Amino acid sequence: MSEPDKAAEREKDKAEAEAPPEAEDAKNGERAKNGERAKNGERAKNGERAKNGERAEEAPSRTDVLNEQGQRGAIQERMGTERDALSGYVRAERYVGRDQHNHYYGAPGGQRGRVAPLRPRDVQEVEQAFVDPEDFGELCRRVRDRRIVILQGDRESGRFAAARRLLCVLGEGDPGPRLFGVDPAIGLDELTGEDLAEGGGYVYRDPVQPDALTTFGLDKAAGLLEAAKARLVITVDTARPLTDPRAAELASRLGRVPDRRDIARGLLALELGAAKAAVLLAEPGVPELLDGQLAQDGPPRHARNVALEFLHAYRQALPLARTAEQALRLRDDEQRADWFAGLDSLSLQCMAVSTAVLNGEPYETVALAAMKLKDVLEPDVPHADSLRGLDEPLRPTKRAWLSGLGARTVPSTVRLRYGSTAPAEVIRYLDPYAQGKVLGYFWSEFDEQRPRLLDWLRWCAEHPLESVRTRTAVATGFLAARGFDLVRALVIEPMAREQDRRYRTVAAAALHATVTQRPALREPVRDLLRGWSAPGEPAQLRAAAARAWRVEYESGVSAALDRLEEHASDPVVSVVAAVSESVTELWETDWDGGQVPERLLSWIRGADENRRITGRVAFLVAAGQLVRRMPGDDFDWPGLLHIAATDATRMRDIATLWREVLNDPLISKNVHEALSEWARTADEVPVVRHSLARLAVAAATDRTTAGRLRYAARRWAEGDRAAPASSADVLTALNGR
Repeated sequence: MSEPDKAAEREKDKAEAEAPPEAEDAKNGERAKNGERAKNGERAKNGERAKNGERAEEAPSRTDVLNEQGQRGAIQERMGTERDALSGYVRAERYVGRDQHNHYYGAPGGQRGRVAPLRPRDVQEVEQAFVDPEDFGELCRRVRDRRIVILQGDRESGRFAAARRLLCVLGEGDPGPRLFGVDPAIGLDELTGEDLAEGGGYVYRDPVQPDALTTFGLDKAAGLLEAAKARLVITVDTARPLTDPRAAELASRLGRVPDRRDIARGLLALELGAAKAAVLLAEPGVPELLDGQLAQDGPPRHARNVALEFLHAYRQALPLARTAEQALRLRDDEQRADWFAGLDSLSLQCMAVSTAVLNGEPYETVALAAMKLKDVLEPDVPHADSLRGLDEPLRPTKRAWLSGLGARTVPSTVRLRYGSTAPAEVIRYLDPYAQGKVLGYFWSEFDEQRPRLLDWLRWCAEHPLESVRTRTAVATGFLAARGFDLVRALVIEPMAREQDRRYRTVAAAALHATVTQRPALREPVRDLLRGWSAPGEPAQLRAAAARAWRVEYESGVSAALDRLEEHASDPVVSVVAAVSESVTELWETDWDGGQVPERLLSWIRGADENRRITGRVAFLVAAGQLVRRMPGDDFDWPGLLHIAATDATRMRDIATLWREVLNDPLISKNVHEALSEWARTADEVPVVRHSLARLAVAAATDRTTAGRLRYAARRWAEGDRAAPASSADVLTALNGR
């Protein structure tokens, strides 16, 4: 090429770089016309819906969807609040507070086996922290020559621990006792010689089958055990009669533990070491609580419960005695009933329920919600304890309420409407699982108040603070796991039908909490969402179904994306917004996975015009919302930029997505706003700026895109919120191509 030709080419490149995007958009007039025709077609479809009785919505305005997004990071903060709220509940099927010993009876090929090794922890406990019941030494001498021993004990008597300890004592002298569990679901006569290891000790814990212990089965097992030089201890509840004479002959009763406090001390020493355990046991209030809980006769298992609550409080750096005391008094229904009845006013009882639902919110917010609940629960004639006599002085309540509830306030921050934060004191139960215990107790025991509780939850779900709405959604799901059809009909579905998209988010989060609490409800919830997704249903329900992507997430990212893809073809703006927000949440959840960007690209490049629109909008929502701060850093990354910077494949995918939206004239303003925000975030951090420059180069694979990026970068250096360093780095990188 001659020098004049090269000069002309440089002038052309310069003109293109300095031309605003609108100049290039003029070349794409036909494309804009096609977009307008698509809008007109969607309006016609909506007009047809109006004829059929469905409220017509305007055609999807991508700008409207993008402009309605909240402050950057708001979606991630909501998801964090939801995770925090879920952590205060245990699954509905799980018995709160019971020590669990779960063993997997597996075999090669996925078949269920008949025996499984006990955990090393099961052996350590009985070797280092076991306290002999009365006459345990005599029991060991009496059964030393037996291959089978049956231990009978009351509920929570520690018979499983005694069985393990007995096997360790009888196996002394052997090179390391090898202990195994026998599947309680099988009959004893199903054991074979292949199941038994030489010199092993076996625990057959509380056999399930009524006829598991027969003379035939016991004699057969004794022969197999003799051949293997092994032993078997069978545990049974004293409430279960041993009708077989051979079983009755082999049975021995467990004695009482002289001092249950020794069990708790031993377990603490095992967990923490003797020195730390001694310090813990000397903390104020701990000896008194230990005496109050364990000095008298009672089930040995309760000593384990006391030790576990002390350990939890110690590891969470919570007040030891107060935290353990509250957790112990909420451990079972009878104790919860006594505790709740002991709250000396309706106001305090309402504060207990309000704290259960809104645990982690500012104290003032929770107290206000409690007073609203009191108004809902109080009959027409006010409760006597809520009346204050004329001219009676006001009395402070905060300290008394916190003490009565077993709660505390801790410093925190709350996000304000426009993105800044403010200091606050949030209230939390000392027992981290008190939420489910208190709320579950109120739901199950107060029949007359149950509908009023649901009315109050509706009020909380419409609260102006998103964190309150989010915690309410989780509490609603917790209750739906116990009374699904009632809670669905009175709270969840009415919220899903609301015009305000925030309330549809509450409904979706409640359904997620429901299936998290009770996985058996996953299929009924799926059926519900399929019904909401039907073409003839109101747009609000279709949008709510699109927000409930996490119901499918249990089956994998692909399953959740498949469900969202079905909704992505819906032209109604509220559904487009719902899919976009759900894609952002899914991308946050599957942070560095590749399925989300790959699926968005498939939508954008596909034949379905509505999916192409939704794919672009969803990408821009994610680009504007997601942020990431790495441990030890004092600066933020634009979230998708961080993903791109750490993986070459993700860099390619995210650059391609930027190229697609940069060349869409109908959303050019929103695209440039999103890029400008990235530039401002990166401006003072060299590593982020350099990553932004790399991304720009990866996106600028054609002259049009490169020109648009140069134009955008030049504008970053202008105005009150300029990003001059980002502008310079990106322009340098682009001009160096």
